[in-house]
Amino acid sequence: MNTTEFLSLMKSRGAKINPAKDINSLALLNTKFQQARVSMLPKFLLDLYKETSGITMSSAYIFGPEEIERGTKFPVPSILDINKELVGNKNLFGKIVFGRNDLFWFATDALGTCYMLDNLTLNVLRKYDDCYRAMTDCLIIGKI
Repeated sequence: MNTTEFLSLMKSRGAKINPAKDINSLALLNTKFQQARVSMLPKFLLDLYKETSGITMSSAYIFGPEEIERGTKFPVPSILDINKELVGNKNLFGKIVFGRNDLFWFATDALGTCYMLDNLTLNVLRKYDDCYRAMTDCLIIGKI
């Protein structure tokens, strides 16, 4: 699967694919992650952010480079903001949280290995070698 196929599949399942923002800001985003002492964005997230600025599906979402307005009281925070809130947690060392649903957090390391994390403790529950499978599980788990 590639980014285009993934986005098409999620859209067909009812996900809201937010339009991509300025792709020149992606280099700045990586710099901000380095300054915050968080892992760098892996290739699959950089590729995703060239196509979308985040994805929402009911109460599940893939964080984007910027905050996502949902027409509700609480917007979805940017990927940088959510990681700044979680920095310092020993279970996230070397990882970036990229998604969340009602049951789990989803994270990745700089090499693109993804992880399903416990909602409360952030302990690793599952490891993914396929980043698109991890993002699919994040968005549609429990909704099929």
